[in-house]
Amino acid sequence: MSTVSAAVPNVVVVDPRFDAYKQLADSARLGRINLHIRSSGAEAMKIARRRTVDAWLIAADLDDMSGHDLVELLRERAAEAKVAMVEADGVGGRHHAVAEQEAVAAGADALLSQPITLRDLEEFLGLPVEERSKVFTTSGVARAFVTLPVGVGAAAVSIAILLFQ
Repeated sequence: MSTVSAAVPNVVVVDPRFDAYKQLADSARLGRINLHIRSSGAEAMKIARRRTVDAWLIAADLDDMSGHDLVELLRERAAEAKVAMVEADGVGGRHHAVAEQEAVAAGADALLSQPITLRDLEEFLGLPVEERSKVFTTSGVARAFVTLPVGVGAAAVSIAILLFQ
């Protein structure tokens, strides 16, 4: 089982729209989270086999499958991890209610709306306030990183957008 309080949280974003996670990338550069961004379910499953993940943030539409299908696969493989579906439209309205029902039906713990902030992530992980200050501070962090898939032209552009804005 993942212990978020013991280390910097490992967060995996699975969404072809990398630029929507600029705030989380900024937090990763500050050493507050270890952030991995992928655009496909297959790439995400490789991470699930190799490392313990504290939080999965998954878009509905991925490069190779439905985000709902990925949630179901992750529930079979990493049942203890927190999994959230991510919507771009924001809270409110009929679309949000339908998206929330679909996320729960797929096995997600929550539906989060973009842009996702570090505070949203803290609340999603369910850390008590006193733990948040310990885990999400920059002191004592040896190294933080953001990983993105290599070899994809769009990813290179997205990296530049995330790192240099």
